[in-house]
Amino acid sequence: MGLIPGHYLHESLFRARLTESFKIFYLLFESLLGMTGKLCTMCRTREAIYTREYSGERLCEQCLRKSIIIKVRKTIGKLKLLERDDKILFVPLGRDLDEPAFQILSTIESSFPEVSLEIIKPELPIGYDEIPRAVREYCRQDAKIVLPLFLDDLVAIFFRYCDTGSPDVLIKRGRLVIAGEDIKNAISPYIEVISREVGVAWGVKTAENPYLKLAWELEDDTPGALYNIYHSYERIIQ
Repeated sequence: MGLIPGHYLHESLFRARLTESFKIFYLLFESLLGMTGKLCTMCRTREAIYTREYSGERLCEQCLRKSIIIKVRKTIGKLKLLERDDKILFVPLGRDLDEPAFQILSTIESSFPEVSLEIIKPELPIGYDEIPRAVREYCRQDAKIVLPLFLDDLVAIFFRYCDTGSPDVLIKRGRLVIAGEDIKNAISPYIEVISREVGVAWGVKTAENPYLKLAWELEDDTPGALYNIYHSYERIIQ
């Protein structure tokens, strides 16, 4: 058997090593892509726990909470819902979302020492049907009451109105409309936040009812549908 010339042997070893190095590089690159796909697109360091299908954002818990607080703060400013020296009464609805909603508002208003923030404790849960009664009971001239109603609540309440024809409660530019009357001191600064995002960020259950279920089904089928409905609704109800 003849001997393999030295230069051929070296070339074969070089090719084998190059092939092996390429395989290792490819596996590392593939792994890195997988890791990157799970990272938060805001901080780019922590693992994402939630994807906003309507925007493509992947957010970790910390950044998801931060983005929600920013949205609520912007809504307050844009719609001029609160002033720097307001007395605020937070009215829970008897849902798991109440606590994070209060935390969000408390975080925002902590920057304004002149603001007074109190929490009311109703004896019974407040559903959509009970909102008019709650507004009449707790609304005061010297204070603003805040109800933790979210974007999907706004859409669900609108669906309820379309279904029943009853205008007993609607939301207009962040303010409650009770039986056709604008109640300027009854507000919800959460109307541009989807409650599911709050549920994920704070680890609580979201509320359920047939109208909310319909709203979520629309959002699942067409990401961004809730925001589209909201913007159209605001133009119609003005």
